[in-house]
Amino acid sequence: MGIKVNLKNVRIGWVNVFEKTKDDKNKDGEVIKGKYQVTCYLDKNDPQITKLDSAILAELTEKMKSEKAAEKWMDRNYGFGNIADKCCVKDLAERDKPIEGLEEGLYFKATSHKRPVIMTSLGEKQIERGLTLDGDDIEGQEVYAGCYANVSVEFYWYDNYKTLLANILGVRFRKDGDAFGGAGETADENDLSDDDEDDKPSRSRRNSGNSDAGERSQRRQRRSYDDDEDTDSHKTSSSRGHGM
Repeated sequence: MGIKVNLKNVRIGWVNVFEKTKDDKNKDGEVIKGKYQVTCYLDKNDPQITKLDSAILAELTEKMKSEKAAEKWMDRNYGFGNIADKCCVKDLAERDKPIEGLEEGLYFKATSHKRPVIMTSLGEKQIERGLTLDGDDIEGQEVYAGCYANVSVEFYWYDNYKTLLANILGVRFRKDGDAFGGAGETADENDLSDDDEDDKPSRSRRNSGNSDAGERSQRRQRRSYDDDEDTDSHKTSSSRGHGM
């Protein structure tokens, strides 16, 4: 068991929620199974950091049976001023390679062998890009590396290795952001033809990634996030959750 924390409107990267990462091998040649994963970035002034700090302290205090021991461990490994291997929550400013626009704040990678809940901006559930669970074209916008999202994460203490880890439970698109890794554009057959006609630069708008996304955006009815019903993927409160 760990502690579940729901965070709103955080930047996300390394988004592997539709498919797992590829299997890998460790230095001993043992196979490491791929996982679903998301990396979350919180600006240094994000008020949700206080909630995150409190949740982590509560989880460590319970597992270590001592708040003093938990605080000591956090001072050495957690958050600002730290980028320790034993803790998933790290200081962006301590990275060897800073991320443009994300030079200061906290970040953590959350993984899972179980597929997380994936939701579009309109609350449509997905397991495949561009499609709802029923196989229909999505009407809302879907998550991608660089966007802002509501995330539900379980932080837990792995006692065997004295390590704090994170499970990704759910993710929901919140708003557009600059795409990481140059993934904002795609090409089609017309872009790669030898025809010189109509070869003017075009401006695209990130939506679901479908070819008819622009047409659908004209009829899209957006729901106010202030009126969203409470779901595990975007509640603000912290609560206890089970490991995956």
